[in-house]
Amino acid sequence: MTATYSGIDGYVGNTPLIRLRRLSELTGCEILGKAEFMNPAGSVKDRAAYGIITDAEAAGRLKPGATIVEGTAGNTGIGLAVIGRARGYRTVIVIPNNQSPEKMHLLRTLGAEVKAVPEKPYKDPENYNHIARRLAEERGWFWANQFDNTANRDAHYRSTGPEIWKQTDGKVSAFVAAVGTGGTLAGVSNYLEE
Repeated sequence: MTATYSGIDGYVGNTPLIRLRRLSELTGCEILGKAEFMNPAGSVKDRAAYGIITDAEAAGRLKPGATIVEGTAGNTGIGLAVIGRARGYRTVIVIPNNQSPEKMHLLRTLGAEVKAVPEKPYKDPENYNHIARRLAEERGWFWANQFDNTANRDAHYRSTGPEIWKQTDGKVSAFVAAVGTGGTLAGVSNYLEE
């Protein structure tokens, strides 16, 4: 019987491992890929978004009807839009204007307000991340702050790591992840190391 969830935000995680047959055959090793594209908004960043939002709710920093703001050019914005909307929050994404019109359209379609700003290096006070922080400070919004928010890492420590361990019966020789914020790599690695 298929599980029934109370909302799309309850469907984050519990993604399958898929054996990468060709790579496994070429290397003589069992190489598995975690099918994170099966999360509601289509990426591993849904876990970070869910973790950041639920952590802020539990700590009282995010209250019903609040606004979430984030500076992002990647999938975290998409995850925040989907999970935020499902939980009743307004989401504002500050994004460099060099991002694809399709990405901005997708964010809007998912219910986010998109503020496209000129691309600036991080050291510039007009960098999209700094603008998001200022908006949060000036307007009393919740800044997701994916790069420095430890709830990003903790989401993977509590979900992705244990899932991998369980799905492999604890037989993990190595773990590899792409690095954006480092949340997936840090959270899963910490869990597997323990």
